[in-house]
Amino acid sequence: MAQFPLASIPATEVRELQSAFANQAYQISVALPFGYEEHPHKTYPVIYLSDANLYFGMVVDMVRAMNIRVSICDELPDAIIVGIGYPVTGSLKERLHQVMHLRLRDFMPERNEGGEQFIQESFPIPNPVVSGNAGPFLQFIQQELVPLIESEYRADPANRTFIGHSWGGGFAFYALFQQPLLFQRYVIASGGFEAADEQKYAEQHNSLPVRLHLFNEIANEEDAAQTKSMMATLESRQYAGFRLTHQLMADIKHCAVVPPAFQAGLVAVFS
Repeated sequence: MAQFPLASIPATEVRELQSAFANQAYQISVALPFGYEEHPHKTYPVIYLSDANLYFGMVVDMVRAMNIRVSICDELPDAIIVGIGYPVTGSLKERLHQVMHLRLRDFMPERNEGGEQFIQESFPIPNPVVSGNAGPFLQFIQQELVPLIESEYRADPANRTFIGHSWGGGFAFYALFQQPLLFQRYVIASGGFEAADEQKYAEQHNSLPVRLHLFNEIANEEDAAQTKSMMATLESRQYAGFRLTHQLMADIKHCAVVPPAFQAGLVAVFS
């Protein structure tokens, strides 16, 4: 196979950031918006993306394509995009296997042995990791990553968005109920919350100042019932400042939902 340069995304940067909280080095990818250099006094919304090893390129191109400076392509504002991933090495397959274990570890608030078994069977590695690291991972985002981004880039601290899919969507709900002021917008695809977390939050708060878009695939009647129950619970709370939009899609598989969910969700939370 010929050795040509790797493809790259223009106006992006990548670095490793070692977390004292999570005891993990993270690969942080940053994409700058159109006109960033030409407008040195302008600040920008920031879109934080989990699973950046899988979705960073897709989201960067998607956001840029939906704002290419003409009236028929202006669904989204210019934004800085920050991808949270892992500095894995090896073949493409080996990297995927490592990422699948690390994301399970960081997105789960408690240990999930069934999830660990599923991931090891599907994506075997020599030394599987233990899940249940969501607390330190959230501390990393709040106390290490966000301050770095807002000190080194012209990021608007009052305009943060978080995107997550599947277990990453579950982590997004965890962050929402643990640190409700950290992000102002959430796009969650195929993710659900722990009823106890939401109940505890509701007992202590009457406001939830965020825009949230949920996008779930419906594989069967049980999925539909669970999703509708989750949305009904959130709507019944009548949290001050809370805005919920949602979409349900049948006849689509779990991973195929990501592009339409992220696209529709970003438009919804920025509208």
